[in-house]
Amino acid sequence: MPKDFFAVERTTALSSLRPGARIHVIGVCGVAMAQISIALTERGYRVSGSDKEFYEPMKSLLAKSAVETKVGYQSEHVPTDADLVVIGNAISYGNPEVDVVERLNLPYTCFPKILQEVAISGKHSVVVTGTHGKSTTTALIATLLLQHGKEPSYFVGGVAQGLPQSLAVGKGGFSVVEGDEYDSAFFAKVPKFSFYTPDTAIINAIEYDHADIYANVEAIELEFTKLVQGLRPEGTAVCCIDFPRVKRLVAEWRAKARCRIVTFGRDAEADYVITGRKTEGFSQEVSVRGPGIGSITFTIPMVGEYNARNALAGIITTQICGLDLNKTIEFLGNFRSVKRRQEIRALKDGVVLIEDFAHHPTAVEQTVEAIREAFPTARLWAVFEPRSNTSRRKVFQKDYVRAFAKANHAVLKNVAARAIDSGHELIAVSELSNDISASGVPSVCLDDVNAIRDFLWANIKRSPGVTEARDVVFVMSNGSFDGLNELLQRDLE
Repeated sequence: MPKDFFAVERTTALSSLRPGARIHVIGVCGVAMAQISIALTERGYRVSGSDKEFYEPMKSLLAKSAVETKVGYQSEHVPTDADLVVIGNAISYGNPEVDVVERLNLPYTCFPKILQEVAISGKHSVVVTGTHGKSTTTALIATLLLQHGKEPSYFVGGVAQGLPQSLAVGKGGFSVVEGDEYDSAFFAKVPKFSFYTPDTAIINAIEYDHADIYANVEAIELEFTKLVQGLRPEGTAVCCIDFPRVKRLVAEWRAKARCRIVTFGRDAEADYVITGRKTEGFSQEVSVRGPGIGSITFTIPMVGEYNARNALAGIITTQICGLDLNKTIEFLGNFRSVKRRQEIRALKDGVVLIEDFAHHPTAVEQTVEAIREAFPTARLWAVFEPRSNTSRRKVFQKDYVRAFAKANHAVLKNVAARAIDSGHELIAVSELSNDISASGVPSVCLDDVNAIRDFLWANIKRSPGVTEARDVVFVMSNGSFDGLNELLQRDLE
């Protein structure tokens, strides 16, 4: 356990630093950490940063910036005269650079606190939270605010294709950030969203996740309850009641919270209701009704009911911000989502290759259903890697069986024990594969990407010159899947 030196209460505020102060970032190559480091240089600070390895796209972004980068974690990488050290949430106590911070009594902080100071403070803060949909919804709202000419600050925990970068400090009066419930640092075992002082908090879903830090779903519910009850009287909680836990909690929150609470979803009891959806190709037309908007229809270039909900959350937010509804509807039709969310990597000879970030069983199920909507007659090959700390554990062993119901075939990658898995029972992927097959969807469990690659090309029928989708290979992982997408794309093209 960390010594008493490290605690949230002992973190140092950026505002206390002199102009041109020296800042060191431990774990600088993450999507968030790299971009906040660059933003700090643009404010005139001298910034250095280290990471165990440097990978794209942040590697090139950092190389073009004023951030001085160092490969590996070594004590000599930390400037002894550092005015502030930013410690990433992937960094553990015992890291040699953390040791220097403690030994030299250097001031330190964590990413969410510094993001609040740089991009959120003094603005109308929109914070997007929940188990699912955070990155897409954040990117969508940021895009809408930009297109409305509001020059927002924003942070998206992914590569937003329609935004110039994933983190920006704008001149306008709005800020929209992705608020993760995962912890903030080894010395700050609290959700990142607890730092973000929301005026508008969006809660897309509450389900069990992050088994490595939460003992049960009740512990997660407690954090969201703190979030809602902490909102000011003039604030708004925008809650999706399609998820049973959210619906139950909303009834409790309305009795205790000071803020306004509005609800949305397909649930007929919601304030803003999805009344219909029609999918055509890789787009959908969505009909909704609600206070202040009446009955409207809009089109978004994303499929699936969950993306209809994400878009509706965006509409509600722009209404809270006082923006023109007709323009919002127009802008939605041109939205470009986050990479690795229903991202079409290739289409050739009747074969479509799609990459997605889905890993929680609900996300896998909803994403498979969405792809089935888009390709109703194609053979769907759902390829899945249990890679996250939660999906690797046995907690969702049975839940994954139903997730593949709309696929024609399921191809699963086996898991091998890692050091972090010590003391935990891992998911039995071979057993899961057998259960999926027993449910009516043929399934295989394979040990590595080469075996998966060989299996797919041995069974998929390529049709030279055919442009319509006959076989859809849909690869789901919250990690790199050991380069499988790149290999399949190279094979196909």
